[in-house]
Amino acid sequence: MRAVAIDFETANEQRASPCSIGLAWIDDGVIASVEHHYIRPPGMRFASFNVAFHGIGPDHVRDAEEFPAVLAMLSPRLSGRTVLAHNASFDISVVRNTCDVYGLPYPEFDYLCTVKLARQSWPELTSGRLNDVCDYLGIKFKHHDASEDAYACASLAIEAMKVTGATCFNSLSALTNVTLGRLNADSYWPCSSPAPQTDRSPQSRSARSTFQDFPKSDALSGLNFVFTGALERFTRDEAKARAESLGAKVSGSVSKKTDYLVAGPGAGSKMADALKHGVKVLTEDEWLALIG
Repeated sequence: MRAVAIDFETANEQRASPCSIGLAWIDDGVIASVEHHYIRPPGMRFASFNVAFHGIGPDHVRDAEEFPAVLAMLSPRLSGRTVLAHNASFDISVVRNTCDVYGLPYPEFDYLCTVKLARQSWPELTSGRLNDVCDYLGIKFKHHDASEDAYACASLAIEAMKVTGATCFNSLSALTNVTLGRLNADSYWPCSSPAPQTDRSPQSRSARSTFQDFPKSDALSGLNFVFTGALERFTRDEAKARAESLGAKVSGSVSKKTDYLVAGPGAGSKMADALKHGVKVLTEDEWLALIG
């Protein structure tokens, strides 16, 4: 049973701007080693939002290898391993987009998203965020440090194997109904899963149900919101429904009329638009604090 958990940090809103990768190698059901590598991103452009998020700036990566050299060093070690990532759609898109920028074939491996594994393994949880799941499981780590996040992701996957009785990651996929994603040299298909099927108490209903049933309010009346990036606790549709239930207007693009941009990791061109128009940017946690 061989796997590796990965976690990327990016320098700016572009997925093709990795500046850090953490890896936690799993052999025979235990974490054998954890490592970290800085990566010099194309163009060396660091956005203030990303730097505030993970603390990595140009001085950290000035002497680091670029992505092709890091990938060449890691690829032989990935052979035969299942790759794990928390919110894999983000980390796998970093690999794909950065390979596209450098004209490289994609590395080939199967992968699993531990957000989906967590939701299927512990359906009582109302949040799939890495820190929330790890708090529930008693896993200690420093969030938004790539090697620490990779360690937490690997630890979560091992706990999922224990709770489901899986003997390998293929059986974990089958037992949780989380289908393996696949990255090929010139194509990919995503990891997917059904919504957890369970009866929940009112305090732990799914976010979507909660938003639909929430009483209408004018607490955010007159404010204009835009959501971007990979929100960890809710989907963008769920976040939009929550904001609209509080009287806010939600649009798909940033303009000078936008009051707040709520941005998760991997925020795209909307981040640049927000900076251009002087729009206040909130993290997901700051948005949740704003709405109570």
